[in-house]
Amino acid sequence: MDETTINQAKSRIPMIQTGQALQSLRDSGHSLPTAIGEVVDNSIEAKANNIRIRLDEALNSRGKKHVHQIAVIDDGAGMDSETLHHYLVLGFSTRYMRTDTIGKYGVGAKLAALNFGRRIDVWSRERNSDPWLHVHFDLDKAIEEETRGEAIGLDAPVAATPPEELKDLLPVGSGTMVLWSRVDRLEEGRLAPDFNGLRLDLEKELSRIFRYFIDGGIAIDINGKRLIAYDPLLLMEDSWADVVLNKHYKQASEGEKPGRRGAKHFPSIVISDDAVKMGGMGGSSARLRVTLYPKEVTRTRGLGGDALAKELRVRENQGCISFVRLNREVSYTNVPRILPSGVLDPDRFIGIEVAFKPDLDQFFGIRNVKRGVEPHGELREAIRERLEGSIAQARKMLEESWGAVAREHHEEEGEHAAVAQAVKDVDVTMPKGRAAAPESPEDAQRALTDLARDLGYEKEEDQKLYIEKIKDLPFVVESVNFPGNMFISTQHLGNKVIIRLNTRHQFYRDMWEPIKAISERDPGTVSGEEAVRTARRTIEALTLLLIAYGKAESMHPNPADQYEDLTTYWGQFLATLLGKVKNVL
Repeated sequence: MDETTINQAKSRIPMIQTGQALQSLRDSGHSLPTAIGEVVDNSIEAKANNIRIRLDEALNSRGKKHVHQIAVIDDGAGMDSETLHHYLVLGFSTRYMRTDTIGKYGVGAKLAALNFGRRIDVWSRERNSDPWLHVHFDLDKAIEEETRGEAIGLDAPVAATPPEELKDLLPVGSGTMVLWSRVDRLEEGRLAPDFNGLRLDLEKELSRIFRYFIDGGIAIDINGKRLIAYDPLLLMEDSWADVVLNKHYKQASEGEKPGRRGAKHFPSIVISDDAVKMGGMGGSSARLRVTLYPKEVTRTRGLGGDALAKELRVRENQGCISFVRLNREVSYTNVPRILPSGVLDPDRFIGIEVAFKPDLDQFFGIRNVKRGVEPHGELREAIRERLEGSIAQARKMLEESWGAVAREHHEEEGEHAAVAQAVKDVDVTMPKGRAAAPESPEDAQRALTDLARDLGYEKEEDQKLYIEKIKDLPFVVESVNFPGNMFISTQHLGNKVIIRLNTRHQFYRDMWEPIKAISERDPGTVSGEEAVRTARRTIEALTLLLIAYGKAESMHPNPADQYEDLTTYWGQFLATLLGKVKNVL
């Protein structure tokens, strides 16, 4: 070896300052659910049937509550001494770069632990008769070692008893415990308002990420509470949606426990279930499924943010695509510019899932931590193309469903009920009518009963309920089917005016119904051509309404004297009502 080579060898320095690099890698961007999910992945790969997660809370040096340690315990196959020794080595994996397993890169669980804690301890054993073997890594000690010029390393496993306070969580036979301690990034108010909020968020996320395993029978619990699978497609039986809906609609049998087979199932409608394949993917393909949530969830327009929708997590679903890699969700988020017309409010009732195997990782932009997916190039366009038709169909079906509910509601409540209710408050400030009351209370009651019959209430009790509902309204407007050319019919009962709109009249059919139909739809589902065509016909119809009124006045020999007060009051009251009654539909 020549002198130059010797000098180069002597001057060679490490490429990585391990301690500082690990300190930097703490900011890998994990949320608590995605971090713990990395450990759960290893438990599933170890064929665990039961996975227990425990978060322990304490007071920090500033007297503020925080999670100070997190344990994940499974009853999987456990690790031998050699595998356990390498478990905490960054880049080590018994499944390194394989395309048939969840794990691949050998960094996930380590980076996840460092993201939240400064020390990692692992205990494992392969048989009940074996002692628990223990390895650990302490970041602060490692940095001290590096500062002293020492190489950072991992000691060989030694037999050691797991912490006393966690012994009740240990499996009887084989298994592994991973403990993150000196957790310094889970102070109360940092990721959640309090400990309970943090736990609930973890439950929610893990129940979705590992839904296929939970649905398959693998038990995952957090602080003693077993998770119920949450399926954003709303297809799984006995998932979180079924539990919530059974409770809401009280259709689960008495004494039935959440998640128990046999409760009523509320499945979504499958809009499409397609294979997505393109050049370069070999024999592999991704599976794209689109669903429309059931009527028990979609109900009627405007309820996408109420208490039931929040409990079902509908709001969070708006425009989200669930990317599932080997039955494990790796991303649940919006993908920019992939839905037709962008993300619309009704999309919260549409489930979208793209499932694929690890051999397609390069096409989906999978990273060394299983977070974030961005389908590339042609694959993205292929998914977008299929979504265009499916989402449009789902939106249309949703609008039709809402329209049917609205029509049913209007039949029961009256399509003008909301406006009539709003006018009630305005009428207090307006001049009082001078029309004579009926000759007797019986006549007034008869008029109201006749109206109820016109609306289809045949039973006496139904008629009474309707009359009770409208008793305080100064104006009652109802769309009613009656013969003749009369468009509106008015009836004055002293303190109440009944206005019947004739649904047989051409004005109602040509103008009222088309506008009403469009008003019941989402803006994103109405084409520009359709809106313009309806608006033009509306202007035509309103102009013809005025002309017809003028023509009707001309049938009287002295219309100015006969109708002047009528048109004056009409204009005055119309201006008042338009100024004060807004946005009630």
